[in-house]
Amino acid sequence: MPKADIPPELGPEFLFRDARGLGISRRRLAASDLTTPFRGTRALPLRLPDGLGYFERRDAELLHRCRAYLHVAPADFRFSHVTAALLHGIPLPQKFAERTALDVTVAVSSVPRRAGVVGHRLRELPAVVMVKGLPTLPAEFVWVQLAAVLSVDELVVAGDYLVRRKAPASTLQRLTAAADVAEGRPGAARLRQAAAETRAGTDSPPESRLRLVIVRAGLPEPVIGHTVYFQGFFVGTPDLTYVKEKIALDYDGKIHREDERVYADDIERRQLFADAEWRYITVATDALRVPRSFLSRLERLLRERG
Repeated sequence: MPKADIPPELGPEFLFRDARGLGISRRRLAASDLTTPFRGTRALPLRLPDGLGYFERRDAELLHRCRAYLHVAPADFRFSHVTAALLHGIPLPQKFAERTALDVTVAVSSVPRRAGVVGHRLRELPAVVMVKGLPTLPAEFVWVQLAAVLSVDELVVAGDYLVRRKAPASTLQRLTAAADVAEGRPGAARLRQAAAETRAGTDSPPESRLRLVIVRAGLPEPVIGHTVYFQGFFVGTPDLTYVKEKIALDYDGKIHREDERVYADDIERRQLFADAEWRYITVATDALRVPRSFLSRLERLLRERG
């Protein structure tokens, strides 16, 4: 016998009792095509289009769980910590990005206790920020919470993302202020250092990691977002530059090798920089993992052109 359809008014995530109130049988609600994200809830299977990348699929699954939790959440709460970071789009190490438990913060005496939920408590909840229709803590507050589990460099990458060039979620002033009032919280010293090393105007987390690899090696910090012109014509705006030495650095992601149009643009860009007498260096992912060769080359170029 075919399974009875779930009424569309219930939505993709719903309460068991609401479904029963519409006359849906217990047997139907126990069927294998429904999941139980949290006790007392049911959810239709998440149907995602073919071709979605890892991050799109992860984000869709997170939204699915968060929306299911809304049905059993306390009256006043915020998604926080790692969950809020993922909702805000903050880049995290893989071990956190794959976490399925939801971080939930309240301001009452008893924290949420439920399978699949990590409860937290604050004396007073900050103003709610709605992200994708979900109540979360402000981005700066989430950054402060992440200091308990992230390294300085990971916090810098997260901070750079929040003050990125396109559609920034915060400002350097707000991040610095958040770090200043975080005294006594876990990771406060790391947070202060990260605030001092966060830079506005970046375009991607790998660009931030590239800058940190260079600085941690003791080399001068490159400039972010400098536009190069030659004889009045636009040459390019590389990720990082040494203006005096005329050295341009770009992170070379997968799209630069797999997309023919991007690859062709890269060839032209390299020629434009050469015509302007700039040294143009592309840095692949492997060079971020094992940077010795790249750093030696960069150090030599800085010495030769300085």
